[in-house]
Amino acid sequence: MTMKGNHDIAARQPSRERLHVGCVTNQTRALDETLRRQIVGQDAAIDTLTCSFSRVLSGLRDPGRPALTLLLLGPTGVGKSETARALALAIFGSRRALTQINCEEYAQGHELSKLLGAPPGYVGHQLEPLLSQRRVDEPHVRAVRARTGMVGQGAGQPGAPLPQDTRPLSVILFDEIEKAHPVLWNAMLGILEDGRLTLGDNTTTDFTQSIVVMTSNVGSREMSASLDRRPLGFQVNQPRPVDLRHTALNAARALFPLEFLNRFDEILVYRPLDRRHMEEVLQKFLSELHARALEQAGVPLLIRISPDARDLIIDRGADVTLGARPLRRAVEAELVDPLSRLIAAHRIAAGDVIEVEREGDLLGFYRRRAETTVVVP
Repeated sequence: MTMKGNHDIAARQPSRERLHVGCVTNQTRALDETLRRQIVGQDAAIDTLTCSFSRVLSGLRDPGRPALTLLLLGPTGVGKSETARALALAIFGSRRALTQINCEEYAQGHELSKLLGAPPGYVGHQLEPLLSQRRVDEPHVRAVRARTGMVGQGAGQPGAPLPQDTRPLSVILFDEIEKAHPVLWNAMLGILEDGRLTLGDNTTTDFTQSIVVMTSNVGSREMSASLDRRPLGFQVNQPRPVDLRHTALNAARALFPLEFLNRFDEILVYRPLDRRHMEEVLQKFLSELHARALEQAGVPLLIRISPDARDLIIDRGADVTLGARPLRRAVEAELVDPLSRLIAAHRIAAGDVIEVEREGDLLGFYRRRAETTVVVP
């Protein structure tokens, strides 16, 4: 009887299941996919960011701090600022649904009054500071209204909203924070730790529903020097040295106060782009060009670029030290400008297939309609 009773008790015990913890869940999958479409060559940073965003979705984050605080380090043109825009795109469906502060505009102490406000009686106290509650929330409230109440959707699976709050989630980008006056760094301490900022008129801005992203190029020179010391025979498409993260972090510690760096949830180091990444970036620019032709020019067309033509554009726009921005300028000069002239001259019509081929040091443009190929001078 005793054994039977023990068996009955054992049978009534709940079963135990091992839980497998993964970074990419159904809720974060859309965010992960959006980031990988927009950001090239930064898989490690995207993985960390996706994992960190799970705290926002789960509701287990500290409600007395910002939703997420990020410091993005690395060379120019590798996708740091683009990450904040990709977050806005994933959450609100618009790359413009963020508050962007260009910190190079606040290199002088007196310029900070435009951000933080001035005490009553001082020059400029009647002007609303850029970090007032209304201005911080405005781009995000506008995006939410445009989406007819779909608050928070887009970063998770359809129909799975973010945790509800009195205000929608917001994305705040402080671009190139190292160029700002150190007084601004001190002001950031309250934002990063308590999610609060007291302005010059003694009003308070609440950042507890904000994703605060700060970017910095600090350490890029040291990272470039580390790459220049690579052994002979190194190819640009080989994996980068693993010490680049330590190089960037050491440079950041030499510039920023430790109490400033210690308040971020994550410090992500973005790596230089190699030629393989430039090919992916070029494809991204071409996709954007197709969208612009359809949405802005009203001329839906298909652009086919030969491998040799792609190599020519990349050769003229690839620069490891400057990232993807020179490649964008090369696309504008080699593709957008000629196509713009052809569209303005009505040499290209809706539905045309434009084939681009390399002809020496130039690109040749050909229009294909049905079975007929016409050379476009």
